[in-house]
Amino acid sequence: MTGGGTHLRHLFRSSLPPVNSVQNIFEKHTLLAPLTTMRVGGPARFLLSVRNIHDLKKGILFAKEKKVPFFVLGGGSNIIVGDRGFSGLVLKMDMRSISFEDIQNGKTFVTVSAGENWDAFVGETVARGLYGVENLSHIPGTVGAAPVQNIGAYGMEVKNSILWVEVFDTNTMRTKKLARDECAFSYRDSIFKQDEGKNLIVTNVCFLLERDGSLNTGYKDVQDYLHTHSMRDPSLSEIRDIVVAIRKSKLPDWNMYGTVGSFFKNPVISLEKANELKKRFSEMPLFPAKDGVKIPIAWILDHVLLWKGKSDGPVGVFSCHSLAIINHGGATAVDITMFAKKIQQDVLKKTGISIEPEVSFVGEF
Repeated sequence: MTGGGTHLRHLFRSSLPPVNSVQNIFEKHTLLAPLTTMRVGGPARFLLSVRNIHDLKKGILFAKEKKVPFFVLGGGSNIIVGDRGFSGLVLKMDMRSISFEDIQNGKTFVTVSAGENWDAFVGETVARGLYGVENLSHIPGTVGAAPVQNIGAYGMEVKNSILWVEVFDTNTMRTKKLARDECAFSYRDSIFKQDEGKNLIVTNVCFLLERDGSLNTGYKDVQDYLHTHSMRDPSLSEIRDIVVAIRKSKLPDWNMYGTVGSFFKNPVISLEKANELKKRFSEMPLFPAKDGVKIPIAWILDHVLLWKGKSDGPVGVFSCHSLAIINHGGATAVDITMFAKKIQQDVLKKTGISIEPEVSFVGEF
């Protein structure tokens, strides 16, 4: 999912310029690598820091006038930018606001702008005693990227807390709200990643959280932590602390390495294929899924293919988590993608399973 990027507020001075001088507020040939957590990527031809809908409209009109492509950049934690950069306009989402509205039955509407830091938002909800997103702590990126990716962790998906998503439609040049059911959420997917949603830019997200909610402690890692630390009745804030501690122990520190966290999706395969693999790898865990059986691909990489900790030059698999590809320093986008393809090919050859990247690839490689 996309905390990673530097906020380029210096691009905007005391006031917006007149429409006929809109190009003056665009940064040219800005290197994108520092704005992503993988730390790879060439320059953007144009970059605009978006702080409000007015800026967003100006950016889209500019891209249409210049006949150049555009893409939206949040925290840069779920993308790989090509080494040759991006030949169009990058819209860096810096829209900031958050509001809390208490309603009946202990429920609260929390409306958050797309540019807000995701983990800071989660921390604020926990500090206010609001249940619903605590298991999604310590995920880098912005709030706007959360529904796009339908981020999930430790038995929780963000779709379950979302009430509606406000979007800017680049076809009509207007904003509108999509209810949760209109967002076509599924595992690490949403309408915003599909062709029918490519014209929609997330601007605000409204969450429905609860003051007297229940904690989700069923995930194995959480259960193991509670058992190890003899904790029977953790509080809301303790669950956040536990999730942060688990993630820090398993995933690479994006302040030390270039990383996007988990690089691959867990594949969902047929029951027949799962039973076939179970005969070969009897200890492999299986999880029921909507369209079949979900395979924890990290288990395959750890116990069958032995990828954990392997490196190829400046690129490697993190020693504590085999789904995390890391840039040790000096890697290019091509290095990262070629390394990932080697893993995909190995999995396919040894198991017959095709695995897909969780990340998006942007620009020219």
